[in-house]
Amino acid sequence: MKLKSIKIRNFRNLNETELEPNERLNLIFGPNGSGKTNFCEAIHFASTGDNLKGSRQRELINWDSDHTLVKLKLVNEDQLTVYLKQGEGKEIRVNSKTARQSVVSEVFPTHTFVPEDLYISKGAPKKRRSLLNRHLGQLEPDYDNLLSQYNSELKKKNTLLKKNEVNREFLDVLGQRLVDLGASLILKRANYLDRLNEHLPEIYGKFVQNSASLTLNYSEERLMDSSLEDLTEYLTEKLEKEKDRELEQQTSVVGPHRDKFEYRLNGKDLRKYGSQGELRTAVIATYLAYLELYQERYEELPVLILDDILSELDRSRGERFLQTLPREPQVFMTTATRDPSFKKLSGQFSVLRINRGRIEAR
Repeated sequence: MKLKSIKIRNFRNLNETELEPNERLNLIFGPNGSGKTNFCEAIHFASTGDNLKGSRQRELINWDSDHTLVKLKLVNEDQLTVYLKQGEGKEIRVNSKTARQSVVSEVFPTHTFVPEDLYISKGAPKKRRSLLNRHLGQLEPDYDNLLSQYNSELKKKNTLLKKNEVNREFLDVLGQRLVDLGASLILKRANYLDRLNEHLPEIYGKFVQNSASLTLNYSEERLMDSSLEDLTEYLTEKLEKEKDRELEQQTSVVGPHRDKFEYRLNGKDLRKYGSQGELRTAVIATYLAYLELYQERYEELPVLILDDILSELDRSRGERFLQTLPREPQVFMTTATRDPSFKKLSGQFSVLRINRGRIEAR
């Protein structure tokens, strides 16, 4: 799916913006603080309902206004409108009819990549779990629902563990629910990693001169090839073993909310032995491999939002990234300078200049 027109009003520092973007590549230039990320965030927010910066939606509204509006027209003529007013809830419409955020995300899917994502490979395990959750949420229609059920039961269990007197019978009931849901989550994650690893080595190889094999796996190798029954038994045994520790620490320590994943380059833990360039390239390769899986699943690609990625890459990796990007999707890419990598660009693209919240299309 692609955007035919964009209208933005009072979104952060963007006062009034209306334009028709290129259906292929849109390069967004402007100095730091000019509004480049805000422009990307407006599109991302309309699609997903999430902020790129901060967590409070009221921060999205321009200081000099009491509301913000993002209106998008797709190439199939569908119109999406997101209206947010100070002190009131968000209003979402698809073709003038009130809609839920999940409907908009399905009608207009996007995939956003920000500079912080490049550090997923060496950051805390939570970052890699979030990466898998984000990808699987778009590839597997029932994954988000399964994850939501698991988190709901996990919250109940953690609340129970913090009480002075713990109802052991109810604790066992919650534990069994989490085992069943957790086994299904782990299986879905392991299956996704298997499919991802069919593409990762080849894509990573496009960025390096030597022969290298990159994979992303569960840190605990046995989880990669287990059946649902095996995973259920594994979690049940582990839960029984850690029951006293959970009561002592008053929190759940067993389950997919504690899953750990690691990149391996030629079989070695990349987090321990990889260079900064290799770690960042691993994340980029994962991003591109995910797009391959997305296209296999839906036979099209989401709109890609790439915020200031090239500033974190050296010139050779930046050039290869631009050359490796799929040709089909609509792309919005921001940069503060005319990166030398852009000299390698070919095909159709447009330039959008942003300065002090105003956008000029060229």
